[in-house]
Amino acid sequence: MDAETAVLAILPPPSLERFRRVCEVEGPLDPRFNGYTKLVLLTADRAFLFPRNHTIVAQLERECAVYSTLDHPFVPRLLGRWEHPGISPYPFFAVTRLAGHAAASLSPERLPALAAALGAALAACHEISLDATPRSLWANPWSEPPPAPPTAGDCYSPLRFLGGAERLADTAARFIGIGRSPRLLAALEAAEALGPVLAHGDLHEGQLLVDEAGALAGILDWGFGGAMSPLVEFACNWKPETFAAEAAYGDIRRHMWAAYAEQRSAPLPSWEELDLALTAFDITALAPETKSHYYWQESAGWRARRRAAAGDRLLASLG
Repeated sequence: MDAETAVLAILPPPSLERFRRVCEVEGPLDPRFNGYTKLVLLTADRAFLFPRNHTIVAQLERECAVYSTLDHPFVPRLLGRWEHPGISPYPFFAVTRLAGHAAASLSPERLPALAAALGAALAACHEISLDATPRSLWANPWSEPPPAPPTAGDCYSPLRFLGGAERLADTAARFIGIGRSPRLLAALEAAEALGPVLAHGDLHEGQLLVDEAGALAGILDWGFGGAMSPLVEFACNWKPETFAAEAAYGDIRRHMWAAYAEQRSAPLPSWEELDLALTAFDITALAPETKSHYYWQESAGWRARRRAAAGDRLLASLG
């Protein structure tokens, strides 16, 4: 399908004419159909976001609420919202178009710098006070927002999602064949005590833009964003081929966390504590009996190998 035909698949001729007039759009349009929730029309400096259907409107509203809240050069900024039945049956939005292209593959030599830049950018986004965040974002997308900003004890946390510090400590200890480790439990409790931030919530390399040199240029698709534990950004679903580019298990997280911790003003666990906690998280999330959205798309063989690597890492760390 050529670009002109693809544009008409989003906006038929009468709607397209109104769109150009109402939104003051001249010049070529570059259509993108690869988003799960939206159809996108790109101009030289803007991205127009159209919900795929009525069930996606709320999620796209949520994504744009994030864009209206954050102020970071790697995050799109909300420029406008329209409700115009003559153009689209659903509300549609305009955000800034960020330069760069999709991070299709991450080479081993570029991965550390990219992970560090991502950690620093997330830290800057996480510094915003939840009091300055719309109430609609005070929970994850599957929960009703509370009447007041959430606390560390009641926000979404990937550790609590899998049963909490004690369950993860017991599961990990059994897997590597040792008794419950007080050091591991303390690390999990320290990680679980992290206060909520305005987090992306669905971070993986498909959400990143890079420039021609492979440097980070953008973080897209914040439709699952909300007030959550910052751990959601570090328990993210990188593809197996990205993990294969790590020099050793946990390298992506290590580079991200070092840059993240340097930029955050809040008290944070040490890297050693975070590494213990998220290694125990992986051991639990990758278990054959665990039913969750973490790693569910990967093969049983890959999950077993990754879990074994996590077990080796944890055993060495606690030894």
